Amino acid sequence: MVQVKRQDRRKVYEYLLLEGVIVIKKDMALPLHAETGVKNLEVWMLLRSLRDKKLVDLVFSWQYYYYYLKAEGVKYVRDKLGIVEDVIPATFKKADKKFEDDVPEQRRGPRGNKPFGRGGNRGPRRAEGTETAQQQE
Repeated sequence: MVQVKRQDRRKVYEYLLLEGVIVIKKDMALPLHAETGVKNLEVWMLLRSLRDKKLVDLVFSWQYYYYYLKAEGVKYVRDKLGIVEDVIPATFKKADKKFEDDVPEQRRGPRGNKPFGRGGNRGPRRAEGTETAQQQE
């Protein structure tokens, strides 16, 4: 078992409470975790302990551990840190996205709000009969 200092545990819990998710690279020899500044092994051990208590969910993909905080985990971390209930993890907040405003004006197509299709902007269409008649003369 790895013994973790109180201030390091607090850093990890604060980060987890603010973000709602923490990503750990599967490299236990890594000296420090990038976001928290705590040893990577200690961060992994703390979150493994929280997972055993069913307070976080684990997703493992491409040599990275993704730990997502559950609602029960939020209560537990708040109690451990002594924080009031006004702090909400970023993953629990709803984002207001407007997808129509994401496309800049110059990239909009001739059909209004829809961007150009697969062919891009090729100019106006030519009439089929006019071009062949001019070439024959």
